[in-house]
Amino acid sequence: MGKDNSLKSGMATAPETEQPSAVVRHLGLIKAMSIIMAVLIIAALVVIVTTIYSRLTNSKTIKAITENTLVIPAGTHISAASATDKGGLVVVIDGKTGQAIWQLDAAGKVIRKTSIVAGD
Repeated sequence: MGKDNSLKSGMATAPETEQPSAVVRHLGLIKAMSIIMAVLIIAALVVIVTTIYSRLTNSKTIKAITENTLVIPAGTHISAASATDKGGLVVVIDGKTGQAIWQLDAAGKVIRKTSIVAGD
């Protein structure tokens, strides 16, 4: 039995090669992805800061006050007016022959006139 042990210990054994782990195998890809993500984060921060800055500087500008004159037909009066979501105005005008609805844009120009007349 002593010889058997010496034979086993005298034999040259090939070194066992272990496969590298998945992290080590894909280390280059992981580095590239982390660099790409860092660049995207920096780009997003630049966009956010630029947007905030532009909104803050635009809010400081004073808008000029405009004055418009709306001429309605003689013998009529405005019975109702309401603002639109785009800064315009809708005006209801009552007259002898019926009602009219005028839609004005933000500049005060009449966009549309709709007449409502009682029928026979």
